[in-house]
Amino acid sequence: FRQIFGFLTMPLLRLTSLKISRRIAMLLLVLFIWEIHQIVYYEVNGGIAFKRNITSKEQIKKDIGLLVSNANATASTPTTEISTTINSTSPVVTVSTVTMAKKYIYQNVIFLKTHKTGSSTVTNVLQRYAKLNNLNVALPQCDHRFCYPKKFDESYIYKHKTRDTYNMLFNHAVFDKEKMLNIMAPNTKIVTIIREPYAQFDSAAQYLNFKLYFNLTGRLPLLDEFFELSEDFLKRLIQSTDPAESESAFALAKNPNAFDLGFDVWEETPEYIESVLKSISRDFDLVMITEYMEESLVLLKNELNWNLEDVVFFSHNARQFKEKNTNDIENVTRKILNWNKIDAAIYKHFNQTFWTKIANSPPDFYTDVNKLKEWNRDLVNQCTGKKTTESSTYLTKSYFEKTRGSLCYDIIREEIPFTIWFKWTLRYKKRGFFPINFY
Repeated sequence: FRQIFGFLTMPLLRLTSLKISRRIAMLLLVLFIWEIHQIVYYEVNGGIAFKRNITSKEQIKKDIGLLVSNANATASTPTTEISTTINSTSPVVTVSTVTMAKKYIYQNVIFLKTHKTGSSTVTNVLQRYAKLNNLNVALPQCDHRFCYPKKFDESYIYKHKTRDTYNMLFNHAVFDKEKMLNIMAPNTKIVTIIREPYAQFDSAAQYLNFKLYFNLTGRLPLLDEFFELSEDFLKRLIQSTDPAESESAFALAKNPNAFDLGFDVWEETPEYIESVLKSISRDFDLVMITEYMEESLVLLKNELNWNLEDVVFFSHNARQFKEKNTNDIENVTRKILNWNKIDAAIYKHFNQTFWTKIANSPPDFYTDVNKLKEWNRDLVNQCTGKKTTESSTYLTKSYFEKTRGSLCYDIIREEIPFTIWFKWTLRYKKRGFFPINFY
């Protein structure tokens, strides 16, 4: 122990002898110790299974179907396949080459993060991918949102300079296709996620504290009392209030998805709704569905040509306690669909296109879905110390080797702490300095 302590303090003593600030020397020492901590952490938590009957890294890849060798490919790179033909009447070997193109891997993504739709789970997938591949992320100037509920503007980007471009944008923002694409790198994919209208509105009403902001008494369940208010009263109240107030309760009380997507939530004529559906179909490459998260993320993986390991996930921001918000679900569901006509139409339309995309997917689509479910279970079990498998060990080891960070830590890291992490790294990158390593 004395030898180890002496080894760790030696850099501090040398730095102080060079008249370097004790605080700076101490900081460097702490970072050095932190590096050792991460290595020890992984060896204890991530490398245990490798001491078992695992013959080789290549065998593990084969067993769990990972194509890690393609993980860093970012463009359509031609590869050459060599075939040989031997003529029966001659010993001459003819060599022919066939040029095959790898699929383009899309790393430039706008994720329009909607509210109470499981979007934090998708955001975590994108945050981990951005960290893994050292991508340039557009970060919000206003805490963890792009000055929401204002419509997106370039000035809302953290430490942004003119002509800066980004690979990913995934924090809450009100959609503006032209302004967003203006700051993104070429070949950007645009995706979002929606949820069944009753479940989304029920979750939003509780999360955004409708009881407080709409002066409800609590004499009835939340949604029953909310819909006792007349539509005219609700419209006057919502339109007379600054959307930025009340923790966005007023901004999201009417057609919340349409609001996030940048549309007029009060224009609900059939013609306008039809134009909304056409606009979303034109602008978005993929609309995911909350109720089918595994299927959604496999579709995302296919859309971006990523590996399945890139979309393993842990559900974020799921409600731990669900109040009984109505005594009559069928009646309240009808009222929600009538109150949120645009959102209801969006869900109905893109729920249909969702299954059409699945029907047109490669034949191994559900093999990937089932494998993703298995990997998710494996990871949860490994990260909670319940069980270690070859697949979970390989996933954590692969992630650790590429990021020098823990997959178990990042997969449960919430959106705001992850956003703070990206901002912290950006500050140091812009100063031309990057710390030894940190989570």
